[in-house]
Amino acid sequence: MVWLRTYAKSGLRNALSDYVLAEFTPEKIAASISNEKQVLIVYEENVHLLGYLRLALDSPCPNDPATRVEIVRLYVQEHFIGRGIGSALLKNALTYCDKNGSTGVWLAVNHENTHALRFYEQHRFLRSGSTFFHLENERHENFILYKPISLSASANPLISPS
Repeated sequence: MVWLRTYAKSGLRNALSDYVLAEFTPEKIAASISNEKQVLIVYEENVHLLGYLRLALDSPCPNDPATRVEIVRLYVQEHFIGRGIGSALLKNALTYCDKNGSTGVWLAVNHENTHALRFYEQHRFLRSGSTFFHLENERHENFILYKPISLSASANPLISPS
């Protein structure tokens, strides 16, 4: 899981395990799916889930509260990275936002997650500050990335999966 690779660089410990077991439960996933303020976009092949993107439609950006659409998660299974799945998910999310009148989207990504940072940079997201993920007595810096919708869905077609 990407989350553990990002935050468990020194190995697992109780705080990490407790967080994962509390946050990534079937009940919480079901609640996200049924929440009308969230949109889940999935990428499947042959009835196999290869990736997903979750949008929160009422999640104020920490440094720009007027921007309220957050990309909460964009995950692609590791074996399928590099096939354009993440780009296809992102394109669908930006198109959804454009059709629903959003002016921009934001997300937070761990400052050490170079793979994700490169991905979003390729898709013309701009760094607009930092926020911190708190776990016990630790603060983990996350870069806030922003993308205006007017420059995305209509003017910048993204890569489609092959």
